[in-house]
Amino acid sequence: MNPDDPLSAQQIVAEYARVLSRDLQQGSFPVPVDSLPFAKPTIKSAIETSVLALHSTGQLTEELCDFLQTAYVSLADYVAPDLVRLMREYVQAGEELAADSRLAREKTTGAAWQTMSDSSRLAGEIARAMASEAEGLRKEFQQLVA
Repeated sequence: MNPDDPLSAQQIVAEYARVLSRDLQQGSFPVPVDSLPFAKPTIKSAIETSVLALHSTGQLTEELCDFLQTAYVSLADYVAPDLVRLMREYVQAGEELAADSRLAREKTTGAAWQTMSDSSRLAGEIARAMASEAEGLRKEFQQLVA
């Protein structure tokens, strides 16, 4: 499929929209990039092509524009599988610590505490990188529709 061809781009965006909808319903972000139906650059290009084609024909409604922006920015939530695994382990450890009714000093000897301690800096860096990518994508999209 050619993401620069409006017809192909529409199909690429539709397939990505199905995956994104499923992932939004499951609420488990970040998501492994290999769960996408096409490579991130292909989807990004297809969304750009679709926006330009819809805009040129006067079919780019506010609702459609909002949807496409959400889809475009959401690409930042698709990351390498090992990063997803680390983030999920970090969240799970945090949930285990929150549910643990023992005193704080007793919690520090457990596996959840160790996971939180060992991965907190890296989890923060991953989250910042994803947020930075999302902001960059948001700015790109806004320039596209300006």
